[in-house]
Amino acid sequence: MTASLTTDVPQLRLEATHQGRTLTIETVTTSPGEARQRNEVALLRREFGFPLPAPDWESDDENGLVLLCRTDAAAVGTVRVLKHHRGVDGGCPYLTAELRAVLPSDPAGFALVERLVIRPEARSLELVALLMYAAYTWPSAMWDVAEFAAITSPKLVRLFGWLGMRPLSEPMVLPGSDGLGLLVGGRLDEAATRTEALFTTGGWRLSADTEVSAALA
Repeated sequence: MTASLTTDVPQLRLEATHQGRTLTIETVTTSPGEARQRNEVALLRREFGFPLPAPDWESDDENGLVLLCRTDAAAVGTVRVLKHHRGVDGGCPYLTAELRAVLPSDPAGFALVERLVIRPEARSLELVALLMYAAYTWPSAMWDVAEFAAITSPKLVRLFGWLGMRPLSEPMVLPGSDGLGLLVGGRLDEAATRTEALFTTGGWRLSADTEVSAALA
């Protein structure tokens, strides 16, 4: 499996408001002037993320789409999306051959969603739904891919079902870990519709500062 380079990330921003509360999602750029964003992502991963044998900020972040969620100007969540093509070697060393065999096979590639972290005191269904909504809609528009995949804990399969994900494998022990991992995935458009409904039905108002198409023009 090989990852595609996704440099020159557009500056995108998505905002959701409800009863005086505001959640903002923004893309993390790799320009020298945005070191603050990268430091915030690294801190969230270091303090609250699943322990991985990888740096808090790594080379995949330079080649992917890293999203940062804020509430009241404080960084409270992050997720990364990479464009991949299914293959047999390279990328995602934590995936077994059995898991790689059931990854989306579309020749156009797929979006791999990973390194989702949310501060414990900020966790809510609306926050994770908004973060995942951006993780579904922006890669779909930027990379012209239709499907996605992610690794999660089998204990969270019900939650991720609400977020438009379905199991693609049986639970398996991940290489280099004592824990079980479950490969989940689905169609980006269907998952985006499902996650949008989670916060809009509760009265949240959604607005985007910049449309993806305009940012890429």
